Amino acid sequence: MKEVFLNVRENTELAKGIVKMKLYCSSLPEFTPGQFVNLSVGNFDGVLLRRPISVYKFNAAESTFEIIFEVKGKGTTFLSRLKGGNIPATLFLGNGFELGANVKKVALIGGGLGCPPLYSVIEKYKASGVKFYTYLGFSSESKAICVDDFSKASEKLTVTTDDGSLGEKNFITNAFKKDIFAVNPDVVLACGPTPMFKALKALNTGIPTFISTEARMGCGIGACYVCTCATLTGNRRVCTDGPVFNLKEVIL
Repeated sequence: MKEVFLNVRENTELAKGIVKMKLYCSSLPEFTPGQFVNLSVGNFDGVLLRRPISVYKFNAAESTFEIIFEVKGKGTTFLSRLKGGNIPATLFLGNGFELGANVKKVALIGGGLGCPPLYSVIEKYKASGVKFYTYLGFSSESKAICVDDFSKASEKLTVTTDDGSLGEKNFITNAFKKDIFAVNPDVVLACGPTPMFKALKALNTGIPTFISTEARMGCGIGACYVCTCATLTGNRRVCTDGPVFNLKEVIL
């Protein structure tokens, strides 16, 4: 964990209300895929809490990383309008996705804004020979993001939308269910909304499955206990014990 100032290098709209931001820091700490940053949003008009946002791409050589977020309120609106300057931030926070040496095939399952954090897993492990089979679900084509990047880096990419405007008209977990035996992944990594996690848990595949959870946060460093989630061993803090948990341990 490190307190830094991040310089805004790029700020572009990927889809309506969805923004990609590229940030620079001369002294980036080490990063594990699935970790997040806690960004200041200006401390104005009663907007005090920082915003936790997962990392999409990480480039150690350039000392940059990218995040993708949805513009929902005053804080994210403030971030979306930045064209330069420095943002106070704490990074990199939480526990991420880590693959064991025996993992050769990975199924990535993303839903909506949960898709971008999964790409950093490919960035880290693709060069080690790990093969990725990716499943991305969106409400519609207008909300689809990062599809080209995942397509280029995956052995197979499956896209579903609720309305059928892109890919299959299906839920992403149903599309994955059809492929389980053909792909036979060593591990499943997922990030998305709670209903997606519930559907994934109901598949009861027996394959080790890890999910990146989301919760409203206060401090982001484990002190305030705002972001607890229920697990079989009691309440855990998403910011420090997570955001990545074993799916079988989480009570949904």
